Formats: sequence, C-alpha cells, structure tokens
Amino acid sequence: MKDTQDTALLKHLHEDRMMMIVWIFACMLIVSALFGVTFIKINADRTQQLIAVEQQTQARTASYLEQVTQTVGQVDQLSRVIKYQWERKADVLDLEEQYKKGIYQTTIFPVVIDAEGMVAAGNRVLKKGHYMGDLDFFAAAKEKNSDELLICPGIGRGLLEGRPVIRFARRIVNAKGQFDGVVLIAIEANLLATFHDVSLIGEGDFISVRLDNGPVLSSKNKDGDLSLGFYNFAPTFVANNGVMLEEGDKFIDYGERIIAWQKIPEFSLIVIAATSKKNALLAYEETGKTYIQIASIVGFLVVIFGIASWMIRNRNVAHRRSKEKVRETFRLAVDSAREAFFMVRPNFGDAGELAGLIIKDCNERAAEILGISQSLLVGANFNDIYPANVAKKLRLFFDRALKEGFAEEEFQVLPGKVHASGWFLRRAVSSGSDVAVTLRDISESKQQAQMLENMARTDALTGLSNRYWLNDYLPSAIQRSKLIQKRLALFYLDLDNFKDINDSLGHKAGDEILCSVADALRSVLNKNDQVARLGGDEFILIIENLESEQQAEEYAIKIGNAIRRVKTSLPKKIFSMDVSIGVAIYPDHGQEMDSLVQSADIAMYVAKSEKKGTFRIYKELFGQNIRERVNAEYELRQAIELDQLVVFYQPRADTVTGKFCGMEALVRWQHPERGLVPPNLFIPVAEQSGLIIQLGEIVIEKTCKQIAEWREAGLSAHSVSVNVSALQLKDKNLRHFLVDCMQRHGLTPCMLSIELTESTMLDEEGVASSELKRLRELGFHLLIDDFGTGQSSLSKLQSLEIDLIKIDQSFVVNLGEDVQSKALCSAVVSIGRALNIKVVAEGVETPEQLRILRQLGCDEVQGYLISKPVPAHQIPELMQRASLFEPIALIA
Repeated sequence: MKDTQDTALLKHLHEDRMMMIVWIFACMLIVSALFGVTFIKINADRTQQLIAVEQQTQARTASYLEQVTQTVGQVDQLSRVIKYQWERKADVLDLEEQYKKGIYQTTIFPVVIDAEGMVAAGNRVLKKGHYMGDLDFFAAAKEKNSDELLICPGIGRGLLEGRPVIRFARRIVNAKGQFDGVVLIAIEANLLATFHDVSLIGEGDFISVRLDNGPVLSSKNKDGDLSLGFYNFAPTFVANNGVMLEEGDKFIDYGERIIAWQKIPEFSLIVIAATSKKNALLAYEETGKTYIQIASIVGFLVVIFGIASWMIRNRNVAHRRSKEKVRETFRLAVDSAREAFFMVRPNFGDAGELAGLIIKDCNERAAEILGISQSLLVGANFNDIYPANVAKKLRLFFDRALKEGFAEEEFQVLPGKVHASGWFLRRAVSSGSDVAVTLRDISESKQQAQMLENMARTDALTGLSNRYWLNDYLPSAIQRSKLIQKRLALFYLDLDNFKDINDSLGHKAGDEILCSVADALRSVLNKNDQVARLGGDEFILIIENLESEQQAEEYAIKIGNAIRRVKTSLPKKIFSMDVSIGVAIYPDHGQEMDSLVQSADIAMYVAKSEKKGTFRIYKELFGQNIRERVNAEYELRQAIELDQLVVFYQPRADTVTGKFCGMEALVRWQHPERGLVPPNLFIPVAEQSGLIIQLGEIVIEKTCKQIAEWREAGLSAHSVSVNVSALQLKDKNLRHFLVDCMQRHGLTPCMLSIELTESTMLDEEGVASSELKRLRELGFHLLIDDFGTGQSSLSKLQSLEIDLIKIDQSFVVNLGEDVQSKALCSAVVSIGRALNIKVVAEGVETPEQLRILRQLGCDEVQGYLISKPVPAHQIPELMQRASLFEPIALIA
C-alpha cells in the first residue's frame, strides 16, 4: 500500500516538474514573441513612413511642376505673340506701352534684339540700343535653325545687373526665312521658386528646377535660400518622372534624401523636390523607442504573472483535483450564477408517453423564479405546479429534448401567474435518464432589442418615423383602404431652397429648421394621419379615409401654410421657408406602395420646376413629360458621344459700312432622323441635366479648331463669341479648358469672346463674377447677351470691364412701329457710350430697323438682314465682301 502511495507521489512530482519546465518555456516564448512582433511593427511602421514621405514628396513635385509649367508656358506664349507681332511688322512694337496696358506681368522683362545683337524694342529695365549679342543665347538662337524656346541661366544686365536671371529666347526670321534677331524674355531666377510656400518645406528639404541634365535655374529650401543648388554635381534622371532614395555623398551637406522628379519635355526642364530622410524619420525614432519600452514593461509583467500563476497553481492543484468530479457533474446544468437550473426525471405512462416531470434537484434561483421554496420544489411534479395547458406545453418541450438531445425556447410570463413575470429563455439537455434545464431571465435584453427596433424606425433628428417605418406601414394602410373602399392621399414634401439655408447658415441651423418643420407637420395632422421623414429635407404625409380630391387639396394648402409659419430662433429676414408638395391618391394614381410614392414624387418635381412654394396633384401627363425629358436627355447624350453636334456662325456687321466685324458660334444638332435641330429644343435639356458643361466644351473645341483653320488659310482674324451658361462658369474647369484650347490651337485669348446672359452675370453667390474677372485678366473679351431683359447693374458692367453688350431682339423687332422700343434701344446705346462699351443690336431683319439703329449710333448689327447662321465653309466668302448689307438695306 505504501509502495503504491510512493509511486503515485513520484508520478505527481514528475508531472509537476514537467509542468514547471513547460511553464518557464511558455513564458520565454511569449516574451520572445512579444519582442519579435515589436521589432516587426517598428520595421513595418518605418517602411510605411518612408512610403508616406515618398508620396508627400511626389505630391510636392506635382504641385511645383504645375506652377513652373504655368509660368514658363506664359513666357512661351508671350514670346510667340511678340515674335508674331515683330515678324508681321504691321505696327511699331512698343513693349513699354504693352507693359503699361497690362499685357504682361511686372515680373517679366521682354525685349527684341535685332540680327546685329542690339536691343531694338526695349523695356523698363533694358533700354533700346543696348548690345546683347555677346551672350550665349544669341549665338545659340542664330545657329539653331529652329523655332523652339531656348532657356539659359545667367547674370542680369541693365537694372537687373548682378542678379541671377533666366533668359527665354526665340529666334526671329525675316520674310526670306533668314535670321533676323531674337525675342528675349528675362525673369529673375527666384521667380520660379517664389510660388511655393516656405512653410511647407521641412528642415533639410528643397525644391529646384533645372535644365534637363544641365545647370540649376532656381532652388529653394526652408530658409528661402535661392543658391545655385544642393547637389555636389549635376544629377542625371533617365525616366520622365519617379521617386528614389539618394545617398548622402551626392549632396553638399552629405544628408540622405528622398528625391521625386518630373520632367517637362516641351521645355527640356526637370522639376525636383527633396525630403531629408533623417528629419522625416526623426519623430518616428522616438516612437520606436516607445514601442521597445512598452514591450519591455509588458515582458516584465508576463514574467511576474507567470511566477505568480505558478505559485497559485501549486496551491490550488490539490483542491482542484478533489473537486474536479463535482464540478463536472454540475457544469452541465449551470451556465452562470444568475441562472435557475433543474434536474428533472421524466415519468412515462403504460403506452410509453411522457406522463410527468419530477424535479430531482434545483437551485435557489429556480425556487425564486417559481415562487416556491426549494425544499417544497425538490420532488414536486410540474403537472401539480402549473395549470393543465401550461403543463402540456412543458411535456412537449421535454419530449423534444429527450428525442433530439437538446431543446430551447423563449416564452413570456404575464404578471399574476405561478412564475415571475417577464421574458425567459429555457434550455434543456438530455443527460442519461434525466434532463438538465437552465432558465435565464432575458427581459432586459428583450427591452433593449425593442428599443433598438424603435430607434431603427425613428428619425434621430426630428423624432418622426423614417423610411423603414414607411416601408412597413404604407402597404398595410393601402390594404386597409382597399378593404373599406376609401381613398388614401400621399403627400410628398420637399423644402424649397433648403440647401442654400444649410450652406449659408450651417448645418446646425438647418437641423433646427427641420425640427421646427416636423413640429409644424405634427400640428396639422389628425389622430389617424401619419408623417415620416425620408431624409434630408423630404417628408411624406399619409391621410387615410379621404372622401374626395378636393379634401386632398385643402390638406395641401393647410400643410403649406403651416410650414410658412415655421418659427425658429433664427432671424426671419435671413431666410424664407416654403415647400413644394406632390400629391398622389390611392387608387387613382397607384395601387401599391412604389407606384403611389413615385406618382407623388413626380407631382412634387412638377410643382418645384413650375413654381416653388405650391402643390400639384398627380396627372398622367406629368409622368409622360418626365419620360419625354429622360428620353431627350438620353438622345442628347448619344448625340454628344456620336459627335452629332455642329457649329454654325452668324456674322456681325458695322452699322454704317456693313463691314464684317465678328461672329457668334451657334450649336446645332444634326439628328440622323429629324435633321437639323435648333438649340431651343435641346439647350434647356442640357441645362437641366448638367450636360451643358460637356456640350459647351465641344462648342469651344470646334470653334477654336475652326479659327485656327481660317488663320492657316490666310483669312483675317475676327473675334468669335461662344455662349457660356451659369453652370459652366461655376465649373472651375472652364477657365483651364479655354487656356488649353488656346495653347493647342496656337490662338490668343483676344480671338475668342465669352458671351453670357444678363442673369448669369448677376448670380447671387458671386461665383460667375469671380470667374469672369479671371477670364478677363487672361485676355478674353466679355459680351452680354439679351441686354435689357434682366436687372443689370451698371457697376457690374464697369467692374467686369464688359467689351460689348447686345440689345435683345425683343426691343429691335418693333423698331419703326413702337416708340417705346426706340426709346429702350436709345437708352442702351447711351449706356454703352457712357461706359465705353460697344453695342450690338440682335434680330435685325428689315432696312427700317437698320436705318433707325444708324440714327441712334448703334455700333454693330446682327440678324437675318445681314446673314442667317451658316456653316463654317460659307464664312470666308462673307468675310471678303465689301458690305454685308443688301442694296435695299443701304437706303437711309
């Protein structure tokens, strides 16, 4: 016996020793893994940081590239214009006069140097007669039989004496194609770096622009240093763009840097941005140290925890072994301290049916839930505790547990029963001949689930029902109306100009208005009426038991008046509240939810488009119009994709001489089936759908291309005006697109005029005015169409420097018949004279109209008397006419 006990003791000691070895090994493994993960994390974060620095450096290069390209592009364009003016020798070229008129910027110094190297046309820095033929750029331009722009760094002369400059030179030739001099444009070297914000450059970082595989033109670092560069020797970049890590021996301070570059092939330039690797990772090195410190602390705690756990384990192992069998017996029945549990012995009848359920054991929680003491509960039969109907349900539940090995169900107990009230979860597990049962009170979780369900069906801001509630409620409301054969009205509400209120007052003010609107809608509802917020500023009201359509109209008026009376803490003068309402009635306008909501939505859209602040009851015609508009939009998209849009041109003529003065580009749609479609049939669709932006770009592109073709054919350059809408002006891409077209087709901005309506010029947000000023600064002429039909501001005409205004044809059509029309035309002409703006009369069709306009002093005329809009190939013949007037039109 003693030998057996000794053997058992030795076995336990051996097990404990092996467990201790495993425990120590596990602690060491955890600590090693912890430090391994830490170093992996440090390396991964460091790699990620370098990637982020590379991306940041590339972004800085792209930003700087755009600035350099724009500056050099402007210089390139100016050199082409001066070359063109000098070679034509049409007028004496006075660069100083051009500067005073703002043709070029104050930081740019253009001169013209003749074939002998003498300044032939000077500027405020380098005067006429100064000799420049000894510089490298002159010899290079003379020898190079090419029109390309030459870029040379150097030291300035004249008033720029001693300053680093960059010279841009372009060869000039005479009529025989021989060298005739050079157009030279000089800028100070630091101009190519002044655009970049110094605060964005870190310690050790720099940006620079240099000739491709050549010298530095301009550089800049955090201190604003504009020295010649940071490389020990000129770098070489094979690819057009890229990013890489450069070793420290390549730089004057021997610091490693991340370099990003992009080339500008058309000018043989390369833009470089550099970020100091050391400084970029400086902040991260502290983070790495922190990671190691944290890992050390956690590793120490793991060791302490391992020692403590081992000591606790040794103290409890004997107790655990003695109680292990007991815990295994009760583990089947008890999940938590707050759960009731029963051990139940089923009794079977003679036929093998389940006849009774005897409680063999239970805990205090079970007795508490049933309201019976534990001593009385043990040994009792469920048939004696519960009513017959409840006992029968219990027997079915236990029968399922016995057959399947497991059963689970939720049930609710109302107050006053032989059981605690609330919701409960009952689980039963078959264990041999007995059944282990647990009972858990889930009332709280049920309440939380119900609360979450209510929240999901309620709008959090206004407290109204939401779209999910509507999806459940409306089908049942329609079904009720069908059963009682009554009408149901659905009101679709959309607040007018709510976006403007949100943008101007802020979302907090917008939320306050929405809550006030919700209160107003509640106030007009009867007991059985319902209201829901769909989202944003859209609401839906449901009125059941409707007697007639007139009653729906009365409700719509009532709703509109309630919203107009909305009260908020905001000053009333800074916003006005109104609503557009669409009404659909069941079963007249839809017999199911989707069709009814769609009909109300269409009616609301019609109300908003026709006249805001009103209501419309759905009509079949509304849906038809929507479908037609959608089809029209689809066809217009197809027309754009298939290049079916063509440009016609309508000339303008001098009122006195009839001489060709200019023309207006007018878009037409060459439809494959309907033929030539006039703009009034598709421009409104383009405006509503936003296609006007794409359509406008097509017209500008085709017009610029046509102007270039006329110039190549030797025709005189006449300004062509293109119509621009408010949507195009608000699209910031318009300005860039215009400049790009000018550059691609070799045009100057003065060859293209921007024609816009009077209402576009007077937009409330000021976006159009801002864009127009920028276009004016670029050199584009501005024309106002339909003048006199809006509410023009003379200060607007003056501040925007309008070049030409067009008298609307509605004033011209009655000239000679209506005294008031003549007075209106006279007033517009007077405004033009006072502001030094040319005046054009549109829609001139009769000699009598022309005669009166001559008397009034109108500058130009446009209309069918001069010419209808014609295709581009007919314009050259009109340009070459001595007069565009028919002989009958010349009768004074």
